[in-house]
Amino acid sequence: MNTPDADLLHLFESLTTEQKIDIARRLLQNKEIKSTTVISSEEDKAISFSQPYVFAFTSNFRVFSDLDISKNEFRVLTYILEYMEFGNLINLSQSSLCKALNIASGNMSNIFKKLRQKGILVEHHGHLYINSNIFAKGMSHQLDQKRKEQLSNARNLCAEIEQYPESYSAMSKSERRTLSLETETKEIYTDAFVFSKKKKNNAVPNPNNSIHIDKPRKVYKRTKENEEARRNSVDADSHMQKVS
Repeated sequence: MNTPDADLLHLFESLTTEQKIDIARRLLQNKEIKSTTVISSEEDKAISFSQPYVFAFTSNFRVFSDLDISKNEFRVLTYILEYMEFGNLINLSQSSLCKALNIASGNMSNIFKKLRQKGILVEHHGHLYINSNIFAKGMSHQLDQKRKEQLSNARNLCAEIEQYPESYSAMSKSERRTLSLETETKEIYTDAFVFSKKKKNNAVPNPNNSIHIDKPRKVYKRTKENEEARRNSVDADSHMQKVS
């Protein structure tokens, strides 16, 4: 605003209400008044959640789901996700998890070992985290520097993939339990975070993210021979029931 305009505004503010109305009437003489009324309703745009939540990075979550996760491993993981701190730091003891989920301590130790192998649990300088390339608690731009560092420390790209022998499908359950499988470390996850304000978020689903586990499985084929054997077995059972 230049000096003359400021002077005029100061002069206008010094006028009385009657003087201001008189000036307005003079200006509006022989003028058509057009007015527009804008009615706005301001709503609360904030969204809050009544339950704990985490972000899941879908491409890596799909890879994680291919790692043959057991029911108890999944139970432990979901419990940890619910109670872990912002920045993915885990402050839960195995004993507290055993009590909460009714899992024996020996089984819990094995579950933690498996989750580490699969790259889901990440250890960094004595602290334990959930891999932030799969799940993240808290948005990075809303976290303080300490928790941003924790998310960075929790990143992991690799997992130890178990190598199954070709004879695995023919083994009994007891043989499988005692079998010691070798593992091969592979990079199976992709980085989910870009810690830079200069780079834009252009994330898109990555259909190439996948992991193939060479775990032999029993395949049951219906052939004439085994179909005939099955019928004979059913007939024998029916005969025994009639006799009894």
